[in-house]
Amino acid sequence: MSFLSCYHHCFVTASYGVLTIGMVFGWSAPAGPRILEDGEGNVDLSDDQFSWAIAFMPVGGALAAIPCGLMMKSEGRKNTILFFVLPLLLGWVLLTWAQAVAMMYLGRLLQGFAAGAYSMSVPIYIGEIADQRIRGTVGSFFQLMLNLGMLMSFSISVGVNVFQLNIISGFIVLLFGPIFMLMPETPPCLLKRGHKTKAIETLKWLRGPKCDAFSEIELLQTQQDALLNQPKKSLKKSLITPETLSALFAMIGLVTFLQMSGINAVLFYATDIFMVFGTLVAAFTVDRVGRRWLLMISAVIMCASHIVLGVYFQLLHTNPAQVENLEWLPVLALSIFVTLFSIGFGPVPWIMIGEVFAIDVKDLASSLATFTSYALSFMLSKTFNPLRNGLGEAGTFWLFGGFCLLGAIFVFLFVPETKGKTFDQIQKRLASSRMYYRAEK
Repeated sequence: MSFLSCYHHCFVTASYGVLTIGMVFGWSAPAGPRILEDGEGNVDLSDDQFSWAIAFMPVGGALAAIPCGLMMKSEGRKNTILFFVLPLLLGWVLLTWAQAVAMMYLGRLLQGFAAGAYSMSVPIYIGEIADQRIRGTVGSFFQLMLNLGMLMSFSISVGVNVFQLNIISGFIVLLFGPIFMLMPETPPCLLKRGHKTKAIETLKWLRGPKCDAFSEIELLQTQQDALLNQPKKSLKKSLITPETLSALFAMIGLVTFLQMSGINAVLFYATDIFMVFGTLVAAFTVDRVGRRWLLMISAVIMCASHIVLGVYFQLLHTNPAQVENLEWLPVLALSIFVTLFSIGFGPVPWIMIGEVFAIDVKDLASSLATFTSYALSFMLSKTFNPLRNGLGEAGTFWLFGGFCLLGAIFVFLFVPETKGKTFDQIQKRLASSRMYYRAEK
């Protein structure tokens, strides 16, 4: 197998797990009207009960974040990803044959466990096996497969009922486990467990027999030995080093602005096709343009889209005649927003989570960022309708636009560039007091 085919095979297979999570995210949009209005399924649900069924998924994601981090540390990246196939599959089983509301809640909660685990473990897995030159490109597979999973759920639902949609979704999960079992553990994880020869073999399989796998593993070994030879520090002390605090602040900030960008509100009105297109653009630009520029451009244009949407809905409410020939405007604004989200704030935070943390704190620090993201997702899923009722559609879009603008400023001030940089270079930059918007010497 050639170098590129090994790389792509491994990345696509790992990201296939994220496709199954995308189908979890995409399930509620086609399933909701059929369950609530057409009476499909064995359980009669009210609107409020179904909203809780949706909300239990991010609850599961938040609850799984810390245990997943501990599991990655003790069991490795590959085994952690494989383990969470079980709750994901069981979640589809419970949704398919639910006889009570509690079974649906439990099914969504279990699916949320897997969603939270894969949001953290897959980017780390990809980041640890990727060559630094194409780390961002292959990292974009995460968001691409998430979007494809949502699009698949929407598309499949056109020709099947909810029961059949659940069966197909569960079958896709069932295929993932055996396929991913054929993938290797990451070289850094193998090295940390003392399997140096296996780490070299894995790196040669990924990069091709002509790569200098021995030198790269020796460098990793030196970095890990340096950590081991340092005075023994508790996990708490490791978390409060300048580079870790800087990375944690940046990543928690990014996932906060990801959720507060209003993506869930926009998807209430838009389809997912533009997210697939945007992520394809991100895959080809993230290692050329850089993470910071993609994030800032994404945030500024998302802000502008929210402003346009807010103005349109305000005029629609106060003077409909002014916008009666502008039906194309909200469609254009929504399309631009979703595309730019998928170029920047959709994929890039998850790429960077796999890049910026030292190996001794990566699992727990990534858990904290993932917990923040899913906790905010739950909060927004339960407050969006009251927010829209209180502020109106225009006010809600303007509020999210403000958060997008704050997100751009946050990236400008606090988020480092990681494009094409080694782990040591990233850590030195994080530990430096030099502001990120100033040119590096």
